[in-house]
Amino acid sequence: MSALLAIDDLVVDYRLRRRSRFRALKGVSLSVGPGECVGLVGESGSGKSTLGKAVLGLATVTSGQIMFDGQDVTHLRGAARRRLANDIQVVFQDPYGSLDPTMTVGEILAEPLVVAGVTQAKAVVAEMLDRVRLAADSVHRYPSEFSGGQRQRVAIARALVRRPRLIVCDEPVSALDLTTQATILDLFIDLQRETGVSYLFVSHDLGVVRRVCHRVSVMYQGEIVESGATGPVTREPVHPYTRRLLLASPVADPVRQAERRNTWLGLREPA
Repeated sequence: MSALLAIDDLVVDYRLRRRSRFRALKGVSLSVGPGECVGLVGESGSGKSTLGKAVLGLATVTSGQIMFDGQDVTHLRGAARRRLANDIQVVFQDPYGSLDPTMTVGEILAEPLVVAGVTQAKAVVAEMLDRVRLAADSVHRYPSEFSGGQRQRVAIARALVRRPRLIVCDEPVSALDLTTQATILDLFIDLQRETGVSYLFVSHDLGVVRRVCHRVSVMYQGEIVESGATGPVTREPVHPYTRRLLLASPVADPVRQAERRNTWLGLREPA
């Protein structure tokens, strides 16, 4: 099976001062197949969000290549990049911050369709609200009238209205409580089964990627240090950094939690 998204030896530098640069990505390679969910996990500052931004054209690539469906999209700009929005969409971390509070849900969902010249926008909006399990009368309400989980459903519906083939999910459940996280993750799984869309799923939580992803890559200081099938990587990781991430997740048993804490403290940071 050929990759839908193929990232090869990607390097991204950020300018700090006139003559100073910070290398956020150091030769990262990764692929996502059709209908596949690939997790990208790491702590803050590991470079995972930068990789997502590079795929979306929001971070300038220093070197390396991003291929989408066989096309080199590394340096697409202008109209060519806007056309790619039909195939690549994004769901951000903060559902409220990503939605215009002055627009109704119906207007928010219809806007990308109108821009793309779709004539049956109302029908598509109604279909997407049904897919994300929101009532049809939601079109008349504003984002402030919804809970955090409902707002994220609106954001997911907005990403789906143009029927993309890939969605970059940038920490899409980290701002939600645990119960709501679970329902939104189940929604992502159901939508993938229904539509065949692919996900690049960015998260800091191994438990989250274990639930939704087929494969996972672990990032540390701009590099992928471990990758493979989700089960082995998230349950029996090999790299010390991945093991630290796993042990950092709390468990309900206080005795086991104390043991995990001691083990976590005993692991040295990767060199």
